[in-house]
Amino acid sequence: MNISIMTVSFPLDEETMEEITEMIVEAENMDKVDYTSLLNVGELSDFYTKGFCILAYEDDSDRLVGVLTSIDRIATLDFEWSSVVLPGVRRLGIGERLVRELGKNLEVRAAVSDIALNPESSEAGKQLLHKLGYAFDFQERTMVAATMRKVEIESEVEVLEYTKEESEVVDVLVNAFGDTEEESKVLIAFNTQTPNRHLMVAYLQSEVVGTVTVVEEGEKLWVTGLAVHENARNNGVATSLLNWSKNEANRMGKTSVYLDVETDNTQALSIYERAGFTTVSNTHFYTRSLLN
Repeated sequence: MNISIMTVSFPLDEETMEEITEMIVEAENMDKVDYTSLLNVGELSDFYTKGFCILAYEDDSDRLVGVLTSIDRIATLDFEWSSVVLPGVRRLGIGERLVRELGKNLEVRAAVSDIALNPESSEAGKQLLHKLGYAFDFQERTMVAATMRKVEIESEVEVLEYTKEESEVVDVLVNAFGDTEEESKVLIAFNTQTPNRHLMVAYLQSEVVGTVTVVEEGEKLWVTGLAVHENARNNGVATSLLNWSKNEANRMGKTSVYLDVETDNTQALSIYERAGFTTVSNTHFYTRSLLN
């Protein structure tokens, strides 16, 4: 079987999106893995998504048999990627060819680092990443909760859309995540300038104490960047932000709310579980430095 490899930049055209969707459905049915989320399929045709896609076609049939997506989410030259190859052709080395082509593209784009996402259940993916110089870094759970009709909770926390509270939100992000001020400003700009993302601010007694961003993706609403300043913890701020997100998802007509959380973040896991979120998948993250 002869395989051709090609690279295309985002946004992808409709025909390519259809090919990828069909291929992923076939792989998901076999592996019982949510490749649609893992490969960020909902973002690949978005003009605001920075990155590229590597496609593997079987020459005789012109059938798509493998795909790798690589996203520079906030334009910092740090690329996050994952790939899938159809089960019937996985022993032909297509996965390794996709990753080696990825390396060429990252070099051309002067990438600083890359992060590989691999399903916890994929032993073959783990072995391939180790072979190519990647090392396990951390693990995340993907959690989901159903939307609900107007979740009510006794709280003094008020959740409002971000306007001009940059310095206050920067302070929350630096305090909660340990980011630099510049990194926090870049994140705020990304979340306020991308159409399907909505940056929200939590107030307690007229002071900014937390923030969260919700991202629209089809029938899903993703919760990301949830942060609470240490001075305001144990006041129900995180729970209020999660309940606001559920209400907002219901208002938008979404069916469910999703979020990712590092597995060793036991405090956050406890909050999410109490708020009705359950784990649906585990993803391992592998890294390597491109500066070495």
